[in-house]
Amino acid sequence: MGKIREFTEEFVEINGISQYFLHFPSPQKEVIVHLHGGPGSSSVNFTHVFSPFLDFCNFVYYDQRGAGRTQKKNNANQEDLTIETLIEDLRQTIAYVKDKYKTDRVVLMGQSWGTVLGTQFALKYPKDIICYIGTGHVIDERREMKISYEKLKSCIESKGNKKDAKKLLAMKDYPYLKSDSKEYVSVGVKFFMLKTKHGLTLKPGKLLKTMFKSPFFKLSDLLLMMSAPKRNIRLTKWMTDLSIWDSTDYAVPIFYILGRDDWQTPSTLAADYFERINAPQKGLYWIENAGHATDVDNPADYFAAVKEILTHFLFTSVYESFILPT
Repeated sequence: MGKIREFTEEFVEINGISQYFLHFPSPQKEVIVHLHGGPGSSSVNFTHVFSPFLDFCNFVYYDQRGAGRTQKKNNANQEDLTIETLIEDLRQTIAYVKDKYKTDRVVLMGQSWGTVLGTQFALKYPKDIICYIGTGHVIDERREMKISYEKLKSCIESKGNKKDAKKLLAMKDYPYLKSDSKEYVSVGVKFFMLKTKHGLTLKPGKLLKTMFKSPFFKLSDLLLMMSAPKRNIRLTKWMTDLSIWDSTDYAVPIFYILGRDDWQTPSTLAADYFERINAPQKGLYWIENAGHATDVDNPADYFAAVKEILTHFLFTSVYESFILPT
């Protein structure tokens, strides 16, 4: 890993609180605003992995309300964290970024939970962005839970693991549990741990090692990450029953970059939904040897796809019609 490229950090007053921004500047006018996952999981400590590839436009990472350094400075609680507040935060963030970089050419990019926030924003404020890119895409949590359950069942059966098969059978109601039920969180944790054991989620060990190598990493970041699920539980439960399956009409170009091995938010469902999308332009890119953390797992291919999107779309006339490879 080479030396991290030039960057700047700052806190900016956004929607009544001081929010943290990490900028990777470029001579180009184009700007990508990145929405991290979670909710509550900052991407800052992974940007050293991306840094060698961030040379074709300006990249802006920011810690959302309730996450990372923004949380450290403001100490938000559950009541402060709603989708309406985060969307308004994002609207003001994009206005700030446009002014800072003196450009209207802002691309919105979401990862995991960030795709929930990004999609809702793209549907509500299409004139504020010129396109949307999503990866590790959330489409319909209930459908995703069912797909993940069946995939996990298949993995366990193929290994002849009777002990884990019994554990999974005890969770057969998980995809249907109401998010306000007493068992929802505890069963969800057990389900996640079993999926992790069989390689169907993010790789916690790999992600932690990557974090620890970050020049931005502080011990307080780890503590904030560990406390994020409880702090963001209302948003997480809200997301459980969210579905964009029937929200298919977009006023801006839509691009998906999907990890072939993503079973946390199954990329097979995202690809099926993508076919339903109506948008001025759209493009789907598959990244091999990558799961839910697509940009961390295979940054070279991931950012090559991002660059191709910008080359085909942003570096040509916005009014020119074209079809991207899928």
